[in-house]
Amino acid sequence: MRKVRIGTTELSVSELCHGTLILGSLQANLTPEEGGRAIRRSFELGVNFYDTAKGYRTYPHLAIGLQGVGRDEVIIASKSHAYSYTGMKTDIEECLRELSLEQVGIFHLHLVSSLDDLRARRGALDCLIECRDRGLIGAIGASTHTVAGVRALNEEPAIDVVFPVLNQRGLGIIDGTLEDMLEALSQSKGQGKFIYAMKPLGGGHLHQEVEDSLKYLRELPLCDAVAVGMKDEAEVEMNVAIFNGHAVTENMRQRVHAVERRLIVYDRCTGCGLCIDECDQGALSLVDDKAVVDEPRCILCGYCAAVCPEYVMRVV
Repeated sequence: MRKVRIGTTELSVSELCHGTLILGSLQANLTPEEGGRAIRRSFELGVNFYDTAKGYRTYPHLAIGLQGVGRDEVIIASKSHAYSYTGMKTDIEECLRELSLEQVGIFHLHLVSSLDDLRARRGALDCLIECRDRGLIGAIGASTHTVAGVRALNEEPAIDVVFPVLNQRGLGIIDGTLEDMLEALSQSKGQGKFIYAMKPLGGGHLHQEVEDSLKYLRELPLCDAVAVGMKDEAEVEMNVAIFNGHAVTENMRQRVHAVERRLIVYDRCTGCGLCIDECDQGALSLVDDKAVVDEPRCILCGYCAAVCPEYVMRVV
């Protein structure tokens, strides 16, 4: 598995990053033991880069999957929605504790949408800078679904890593075209920022174009690594084969069972509207006091499920 260095740090990560959002209660709802098997398999096959977040609820899956693995052998990226110094400090300490880490490889501001949003998180960013100086995190990053978010991150020299929505169709980019995103990321790359892509398959919408979709990102000079959600050993083995330049066998395809996923809303929805406020894709609306999904706009992130007080939303 090819390794790439994160900017000017001493950290080197596999080009394939194992995304863990799919493992947790927002999506596949696997037990830590079930999700841990996929994590262990990717490590065995050369992956050393794992992406998680406080909101994903997948720290237990990583802890079990990496049991017995030296923490200096893996690079973990996590995220927090915190805006304040205190909130960010609490979330960093939780990550270090839950994953038995002395250092989190990358810690992100989660979903920065604009320059105003980044400015509102000054306290959280100050905490990240202090923790990087103390060696508690290796690099400071930010995830984003917007072109405006990337442009804002280009204005902040403390940001080492940019983690944008990026795929060959531009699916999930909220406020512009694929070309707009590539232009903004070219500026990021010119500043020496490390870039790894999320949603390479557009939240599952490109699941019939896996090889072409991953090839597109791997051939982009500005894309250093790609985070792919992998829920089981079959998906791990297929994606590792692709990143190692090996042919995907028919047996691999059959084991993966590429079933299209969707967001469902159960009948007991009360129509509170919290999910609509949370969805930055504009994929949810209220019809007859019930949440309704616009499937072509939905990128299956599951963030709406995290704020639902009735627990009636699930990516399946």
